[in-house]
Amino acid sequence: MRGGHDPRQLDLIAAGALLVLIFGAFELLHGRADIPATTTAFIVPSQSVRW
Repeated sequence: MRGGHDPRQLDLIAAGALLVLIFGAFELLHGRADIPATTTAFIVPSQSVRW
């Protein structure tokens, strides 16, 4: 091979990066159960309000 990378090595790096990305997303979405959820009040004005 003329100075190129082995395609299997690139596949292994890509698979590792994908696993890290999936694990990071899982931890971000499901790993923070101890933090209380913040509830924001969303006030919807009635249709009879005149501005």
